[in-house]
Amino acid sequence: MICKYESMIILAPSLSNEELEKENQKILDLIEQLGGEHVKTEVWGKKALAYEINKFREGYYLINYFTLDTLKLTEINRHYRINEKIIRHNVVKLEIEE
Repeated sequence: MICKYESMIILAPSLSNEELEKENQKILDLIEQLGGEHVKTEVWGKKALAYEINKFREGYYLINYFTLDTLKLTEINRHYRINEKIIRHNVVKLEIEE
């Protein structure tokens, strides 16, 4: 079943703009490889964290909106967990208005 998702990731503050774009492009490529479709990306920029995470006090916030088969969502989460440049992430299923 194809669903719409919103995924927020927080990347390490030490990354350059080129590295941020490269990391986000890896995620978008993975979504497409899994048969999903990228809708849009919102870049919130560098923000202070509510609490220290992995010795970081701030991070770069990105939000990706995409559609993907629910059975393939585990691959996205796996990629987030093993990527050391991602310090926090979440994926939320968006409600579909009918």
